[in-house]
Amino acid sequence: MRLLVTRPDPEAERTARALEKLGHQIIISPALDIRYLIDAAITVKKPQAVLVTSVNAVRALERHAKKRDLLACRVLAVGDRTAVEAKRAGFAGALSAQGSLDELCTLVKEACTPAGGPLLYAAGADQAGDLAGRLGRDGFAVETVTVYRAEKVRDLTDAARKALRGHEVDGVLFFSARSAAAFGEQLERAELAPLADRVTS
Repeated sequence: MRLLVTRPDPEAERTARALEKLGHQIIISPALDIRYLIDAAITVKKPQAVLVTSVNAVRALERHAKKRDLLACRVLAVGDRTAVEAKRAGFAGALSAQGSLDELCTLVKEACTPAGGPLLYAAGADQAGDLAGRLGRDGFAVETVTVYRAEKVRDLTDAARKALRGHEVDGVLFFSARSAAAFGEQLERAELAPLADRVTS
């Protein structure tokens, strides 16, 4: 199949390689772009732990002006992939909750105590669930810092536009409702909306 991948890099390249190994032809055309806020204000000096719910948060911290101060902190990650990314970035003692926000809250309560000091939640601009609020109800002090945001990419890539116009795309891969909406806006601007019925999404 000829597939259009709308993820931002580097995930887009990783997804493309995996799909190509399965015999698919891939065109990459990101619908969102990740912007790392390397100067986001972090006021807590020695957090008891750093909480991350995405690999993008880890990559933002890796680029942050205060990275050196945070490297010795424990990182509590929502899942295995995020924990692995934290270890790759040099953060000490990364632990995985192996699942959801519920499981991350459980891990925090097992690994930390309210008396042990504040927690730093490195978050995206668009958050799924109220992690800080939930932990706050259990007595934890949480500083939430937005360290990255996903911005809409205005236009399709030339390759994607050409392939869609030539009816050379069999399917489009979306990884969030926001990316699907952004892709829809790209189609409108390129005067390619709606997608043909034969295109799977």
